[in-house]
Amino acid sequence: MKRIGVTALAGTSVYLAAGMINPALAAPVIIGIVAGAFAGTRLLVRLTNRSVRLFFLVVLAILGIEMIVRGIGMIA
Repeated sequence: MKRIGVTALAGTSVYLAAGMINPALAAPVIIGIVAGAFAGTRLLVRLTNRSVRLFFLVVLAILGIEMIVRGIGMIA
């Protein structure tokens, strides 16, 4: 996991130096990602495998329905 962070930091620093990243927009996103990662790991250790699978099933079902609705909307 640490290697991914180092690689991402190297790539991000190039884009930041080139002015392709707006720090004012990126900072809240970074804070949200870090907070969500910490909260998610604390929550995940307390959940059963069944509840995690059910959660992802619901999320995938919602995304699938949304994709179908958008696809039908583009056709009609």
